[in-house]
Amino acid sequence: MKVRYASEITGKKADALVFGVFEGLKDLMDKDAEQLKKLGFKGKVGETAVLPGEGNFKTIVYVGLGKKGEIDSEKVRIAAAKGIRTAKKSGAKRVVVDFPEVEKLGGKETKAVAEGIIIGSYKFSKYKKEEDGELKEIVVAGKKEFKKEFEKGKIFAEAVNFVRDLVNEPGNVITPEKLAEISEELAAKYGFECKVFDEEILEKEKMVGILTVGRGSKNPPRFIHLSYKPKKSEKRVVLVGKGVTFDSGGLNIKPEQFMKTMKSDKAGACAVLGIMKIIGELKPNIEVHALIPTVENMPDGRAYRPDDIIVYKNGVSVEVHSTDAEGRLILADALIYGSELEPDVMIDMATLTGACVVALGHYTSGLFTEDDRLANKLLKAVKETGEKMWRMPLDEDLKEDIKGAYADVQNVGKTRYGGAITAALFLQKFVDSKKVKSWAHIDIAGPAFLDSEWKYYTSGATGQPVRAVAETIIEGE
Repeated sequence: MKVRYASEITGKKADALVFGVFEGLKDLMDKDAEQLKKLGFKGKVGETAVLPGEGNFKTIVYVGLGKKGEIDSEKVRIAAAKGIRTAKKSGAKRVVVDFPEVEKLGGKETKAVAEGIIIGSYKFSKYKKEEDGELKEIVVAGKKEFKKEFEKGKIFAEAVNFVRDLVNEPGNVITPEKLAEISEELAAKYGFECKVFDEEILEKEKMVGILTVGRGSKNPPRFIHLSYKPKKSEKRVVLVGKGVTFDSGGLNIKPEQFMKTMKSDKAGACAVLGIMKIIGELKPNIEVHALIPTVENMPDGRAYRPDDIIVYKNGVSVEVHSTDAEGRLILADALIYGSELEPDVMIDMATLTGACVVALGHYTSGLFTEDDRLANKLLKAVKETGEKMWRMPLDEDLKEDIKGAYADVQNVGKTRYGGAITAALFLQKFVDSKKVKSWAHIDIAGPAFLDSEWKYYTSGATGQPVRAVAETIIEGE
């Protein structure tokens, strides 16, 4: 599907015109307004109505933008997505999108149109027979001065869909070795440096968490280090993503209903790759390192056990109480390695705990950080991108809950209460505060993969929190 921007659409022919209108329909011709009112169309956000076209357009899809004085980027995204989906259902292959009132607002809203169209048009159909009615071309009308923002929106949205493709791929397709191959392909495309640690190097680097968790699978574990180093760098950022390509729970095996979507346990790693894709396209003046510990958590005769004790490179000993709390064990190696890079900012992303979903629901990520400034930047970014995030406490009193009986710490809390917090506190043990100026942990267990359609997302992978984190690290001081 080709998506392009045009400052002039006069004379452009298409199967459908997607036209954005505000509530009240005051900006429409009386005839059109009357017809829409008869259909019950009011112009509420994302509401659509289809009328026969005339002239250059066979069909006109009207889509609501809500109240004129309350428009924002997220409403524009939703409207753009709903309008395109309705046009597609009408059989259109070539579509023109014209939101004339939005054009007057500015670059942020124009960027949102691109994101809504591309993210909203996504579907994972690689393994299904080819379907009719695929969109071929979308032309978006807008002012010349906002083209750069539109192109940025395209870059962000295409990175999100790249991530969704990876997360939606099953465990028999994406293994740790395959994830490493994809990282190498990304490095070759954008000129990144790429290091991949196999078992021999993992042993040498004393990455005991990755080796321990990965031991139970025939698919060997890997550690991936992608780096982007511009000539002039304003700051150094480290991104860490949990890459469990499939999680059976290990010997603490998951029930069937909780194992079914565990191809999505690599969503943190895939999000990091998506952010690197944005970095490769925009080439900002910041040094960025992407670290991905990747394993398959399986229960064969070599698998690690409850009661096992492992000692990390930084000297912290860990008592295993659950083999289904494997993500934090592999992230620990990456956080130690990331600390050695002495970054200004280190952010890890992981589908880490069901407890976070219990606390915040399916649509909201949990944010853990002691840095108010970093927290405020991330929360400001999600407000603009429409990705949801809520700051959670790193409650010092709960440290007792992960204190080990036979080791420094245990990998789950003594009770099920505050599980998202105790997981974050566990990770904090492996962040060297003397070397890392600012650290944040984002638990994306809820919004990374959805069972049903939400806003402009189809069911399945969402690509969160790619846009918010990318905006946060690229934004100037």
